[in-house]
Amino acid sequence: MSKDKATPKGKAPVVQPDKSKRKFVILGLGGVGAAAIGAAGYKAGWFGGATPATPAVSPTPNLATGKPLTPITLEANFQNAVRAADDFVAHFARELNNPSAIIHCVRAFGKNFKLNDGTLAVDYVCSRFAAEKEVNGKRYVYFQREAEVHQNSFLKTFLEAGVSPDQPITVGSNRYTLRDLGDSAKALFRFDPQNFDRYEPSLLGQHLPWGLIAFSILVPPSQPTWTNAYGETIVLPDVIDKTLRVYEGMCAEIHDTVANGEMESIEFRQAIAKYSCAGMHNVYSYFSCLKHGYTANDLQPRLNKLLDNVLLRLKGDSQAIDREADAAKADPTLINRLAVEGQGGKIASRGAAPPNTLEVMRYRFQIRMLGHALEAINYALLHKLFTLTPAQKSRLQAGEQLLYEYLVKLRATDMQPHMYWHSKSVSDMVIAVAHAARGIKLLTPQNPDTAA
Repeated sequence: MSKDKATPKGKAPVVQPDKSKRKFVILGLGGVGAAAIGAAGYKAGWFGGATPATPAVSPTPNLATGKPLTPITLEANFQNAVRAADDFVAHFARELNNPSAIIHCVRAFGKNFKLNDGTLAVDYVCSRFAAEKEVNGKRYVYFQREAEVHQNSFLKTFLEAGVSPDQPITVGSNRYTLRDLGDSAKALFRFDPQNFDRYEPSLLGQHLPWGLIAFSILVPPSQPTWTNAYGETIVLPDVIDKTLRVYEGMCAEIHDTVANGEMESIEFRQAIAKYSCAGMHNVYSYFSCLKHGYTANDLQPRLNKLLDNVLLRLKGDSQAIDREADAAKADPTLINRLAVEGQGGKIASRGAAPPNTLEVMRYRFQIRMLGHALEAINYALLHKLFTLTPAQKSRLQAGEQLLYEYLVKLRATDMQPHMYWHSKSVSDMVIAVAHAARGIKLLTPQNPDTAA
């Protein structure tokens, strides 16, 4: 990273391509250089805030059946990939029964998804995990951070799934609606353009994307300004523009590296690791803004370039993940560290790790990246935001096929030992596979957002 450019306080670093370091990576791939770069990459991306732990919330009924999901071997094609993803998400989310897994079933299957006891997932979440907050004498409803992890993630999921604005949300004896939740989200949102993290740590990488999706749906471009509960003015086009500029700067090297057949730099891998799901939620959020009519500040041409960037990353990120996964095999402490990831040092596993744990981790990171990327791309194609060139179509098809291969590999894996050893690792996998499921179904009649 360039050392002569200071990073603005509270903002993600703008990664400047360093051609000399990229050359080192290329020349070193056959030996120590590859191991060192790979190790640095997985240490940056396999731990920490970009993969929040499934938090502890109020106790929920144990609806698990205890039955395993029998592995099956499938050919890697579209239909089998859908089957593999749907089988995995539906089974393990119902067995885990935590809010993160359940909300991702709404993402993967739509608003009518039910738990093992027949309860609608939407009703279950809305009746258990909401809370209230008073600001300047007025009460607002929101979902507990311990449940939704990313601010406004439940709200945007409900909005995109077509949940009714009159959907009840209860907090004790008080009754709200999804409409109230949207109004509250606008009222509670705060943004300092000079210091993104002033009100919310890690805003850009961990919380803003879900808010942008929700606000792009709720706030018409003709009236993009509102006053929040603290008396502060929020100008949505400015939020979009300023945060996108930081994200563009971080991803700029992709057009100098992957486009030229080079590997992604360690600087990029370290920077993108600070963003949830490799920053693909950010991509989706800006596409959502464009879809809902936000075009100020040259958004269309900027997102044309961002789309090309993501299509290049389908290959570039996948290669980097393989490089990092191979390097991880040489770290004898890795398995134990994975078992306490995000748990504040508390051991959260039981017994010995399954022998295939590192390979399953490779599946997870590949599916997470490819699935989120294809979800954003197919969302854009569904709404005709871009027209792909032949070269871009080729990259997309290659990325799709790679995702199909990883999904059927996962479906052929016995995950019951992983459920016993470290259920959080399976919960994280559910989240990754759910986004992949929705992504590959968006352009088909199985689109979960159109569920009746």
